[in-house]
Amino acid sequence: MTASSSGRKAFSAIEIVIAICFLGLVVWFLLGSGSVDVPSAMTPQIENRELLPLPMRFIQTDEPVTKIGGFTLRCNECHRLFSSPDEHASNLTQHRHIVLDHGINDRCYNCHDQEDRERLALRGNRSIPFTEVARLCAKCHGPTYRDWQMGMHGKSLGSWDPTSPQQHRLKCSECHDPHAPAYELHPPLPGPNTLRMNKMEHEILHGGEIEHVDPLRKWQIELHTTPKEDHDNLPQNEAPDAPAESEKRGDE
Repeated sequence: MTASSSGRKAFSAIEIVIAICFLGLVVWFLLGSGSVDVPSAMTPQIENRELLPLPMRFIQTDEPVTKIGGFTLRCNECHRLFSSPDEHASNLTQHRHIVLDHGINDRCYNCHDQEDRERLALRGNRSIPFTEVARLCAKCHGPTYRDWQMGMHGKSLGSWDPTSPQQHRLKCSECHDPHAPAYELHPPLPGPNTLRMNKMEHEILHGGEIEHVDPLRKWQIELHTTPKEDHDNLPQNEAPDAPAESEKRGDE
């Protein structure tokens, strides 16, 4: 008998042992394991529009337009014909749908260019298009603007990579209403409901009383498997927290 043939026989014996072990596991899984109650719950129904990754608002384009009397008009089509004083928004005869609630910023010309209503006003008689609205907000909200530039404030769509051409960084007015920037309260969408987050409870003994805990918090079950009375009745030399006599004398 050559060495290769003896090695082949030994290798075949190992294969047979492994096969027998696997067959034993199969038999145990089929016959030895008991039935398990899988918790189930109703899946909450959510409208598709609530899951779309879209901006909350849509900003004005250049040139900006508005609808008045069923007509879509550019701003200067009216403002070049009619003068409007720098009044509070509550005194306006047009754009009555605007609710101005922006702190002490209570005048239209604080943000809108007085000469060209299709542009936004910066300091120093400078103006910018509506698409650069973030620079306008930076006049008063400098720290928030810097956080937005660094990605700590606001939201990005399309890609997490700031160098990717697919990333769209939402501008201020795509989330906030520029006239009333505070968010209204609205209920959040329901959270995930998986088998690991079910509402089923187990009963454990805690201080002589039955306590209900989440089945995933196994460390609590293990913590309370030994009743408190048994711990109190342990001899002094078996109590896990009892210091030795030599340690006591050393502390003194």
